[in-house]
Amino acid sequence: MEALPRADIRTLSRAISRVENRAEGYQTVLREAYRTSHWATVLGITGPPGAGKSTLVDALATHWGADGTRIAIIAVDPSSPFSGGAVLGDRIRMDKSSALPNVFCRSMSARGHIGGLSEAACDIVAVLSHFGFERILLETVGAGQSDIEVGGTADCTLVVAVPGLGDQVQAQKAGIMEIGDLYAVNKSDLPQAAATRDQIESMLAVAYMGRPGVNAFDNADAPGMRPPPLLTPGGRALLRRHGDARHEATTWRPPVLAVAARGNQGISELAAATDQFLAWSQQSGRLLAKRRSRIHDQVLRLLTQRLLQPFTQASPDDATPLTAWIDAIVSGEASPIEAASALLMDKI
Repeated sequence: MEALPRADIRTLSRAISRVENRAEGYQTVLREAYRTSHWATVLGITGPPGAGKSTLVDALATHWGADGTRIAIIAVDPSSPFSGGAVLGDRIRMDKSSALPNVFCRSMSARGHIGGLSEAACDIVAVLSHFGFERILLETVGAGQSDIEVGGTADCTLVVAVPGLGDQVQAQKAGIMEIGDLYAVNKSDLPQAAATRDQIESMLAVAYMGRPGVNAFDNADAPGMRPPPLLTPGGRALLRRHGDARHEATTWRPPVLAVAARGNQGISELAAATDQFLAWSQQSGRLLAKRRSRIHDQVLRLLTQRLLQPFTQASPDDATPLTAWIDAIVSGEASPIEAASALLMDKI
């Protein structure tokens, strides 16, 4: 098993810190990192607090790392909306994988970002890829049903559920339960685990045909194929992600797997399902499309920051062109859309 050179670990840690903090020289780091010819596969792991995400990440990293694969774990912790600080304690639950010489573990603060990820996450994926990592396990804050940004960053998204945290209505709510490429019911040795799995399966049956995993349809009259459901905007989004049986040879139906990470039960099956999805995603062209979308979103984020920079550098009490518009809006003489249009025209 090939260990990561200590010099590389120090260099990598400094590069990540520079990028995460947007410290002096980070742009040089990113110019080099994004010129990599190799991109690591990114598995995003999300789910509610208490689902055992960190323990599951540790088990998966240990499974994949046992054969010498270079694994990076990025554990994103929630940050204070006031101080910006974070405990950064998820990695203490990753004692098995962190003992492997080819596994690198790093904690990050979400820095108040409401999507469950730091804005630097995409850049850090590029840095880790540049340093030769083959798999990146990205554990998100996972604080609730709206923390879905990981779906745009990861090549494969694993949603972790656990028995006892909600009823069937909770399981069917929009948001976090719609972004999964895989679902895992952790702590499956607990009571109600089978019921939780059945609830998720029932939810998926509304939108998906076929069996869990890859489904091959040679033609529109394939045996066992039922007519497609009426398509809502959400349904069309699912078809873009996982295939349309009416027009494509293969589709993907997210499997729901029972695991008990603490006892290492179901981990090999979960790892195999992840690799099956990644292989299907690559063959169908979706893996490249997902990576293009990730870079597209990052460029837009940077553009937004650059455009807002002249208005956000000064404090709200400083006299700026924005101050006059705020006064006008508060007094009922203008609207925010007028202010935005005028301020943007001034900068063009």
